[in-house]
Amino acid sequence: MDIRQLKTFIEVSKLGSFSKAAEKLFLTQPTVTNHVQSIEKELDAVLLNRMSKGVTTTEAGDIVYRHSIDIINLYDSMKYQIEEHMGKIEGRLEIASSSVPRRHLLPQLIHGFRKQHPLVTFSIIDVDSSKVVQNILNGYIDFGFVGAIFEDPNLEYQGVMDDTLVFVTPNDVYSDKQEMSSINVEDIINQPLILREEGSGTGKVLKDALLKNGTQLNQLTVSAIVADTETIKKMISLGTGSSFLSYKDVFDRTGRKLVQGNVFKIDKLSLDRKFYLVFHKKRKLSPLGEAFKEFALAYSSIV
Repeated sequence: MDIRQLKTFIEVSKLGSFSKAAEKLFLTQPTVTNHVQSIEKELDAVLLNRMSKGVTTTEAGDIVYRHSIDIINLYDSMKYQIEEHMGKIEGRLEIASSSVPRRHLLPQLIHGFRKQHPLVTFSIIDVDSSKVVQNILNGYIDFGFVGAIFEDPNLEYQGVMDDTLVFVTPNDVYSDKQEMSSINVEDIINQPLILREEGSGTGKVLKDALLKNGTQLNQLTVSAIVADTETIKKMISLGTGSSFLSYKDVFDRTGRKLVQGNVFKIDKLSLDRKFYLVFHKKRKLSPLGEAFKEFALAYSSIV
């Protein structure tokens, strides 16, 4: 077997499809099939369950998949060190990120990293925090950025950005109160709320804070579950309901408000949080991924 065949097997396993892997790798489907069959023949093992709805890895396939990742990363490490020695670093990084770090951290990181390594390109996957973690555990990506910690012994989290959640209401709700003043938890229970989807970092931070305060989620009046922050902002401005949003999505760096509505803190509710770079403890990052990780951690220590 060779590197191309292993890369093909990885993509088929990740995408669950020969045709999708062929499209991503710019190969014909027969070539992709041949690559996988060559590995199976050499190892004398069936690596994929071939079904009408797609393919999944067998137990033997899981073993080959994990080792293939390590082999490719080792190969990439060799290439990276040679390119670094020759002053030429290039490649493509795939990063999964939840919404807030994708908007408020990644643009600066990518800009700064490409200043040093202009031949590096990026692909940003926009998913919620739980899916970032799931993709890392499944081996689909090397690392990502999340807004909450999802406990798993195989994961390591390193803080890269501070944040807090604020409560934003339509203009006619609590209009007699001062901006960024505190209101009670009891004041939000009967308000129609627009909440983030299950699996978002914002949702997890809010749920944990409410439970710590002794408030159950079923005590809240939920009018909508929405995945995207800009839609939530629009719904607040229309008076549909109130919501908890990242401070960074509500105020810019100069303090200018970015949403139509009234903004409050919630008394006795701990809504401070961090954003984290998360990666697999037992899996070696690609050399390019390792370089970007170190750059991100260094950047976060000075901002």
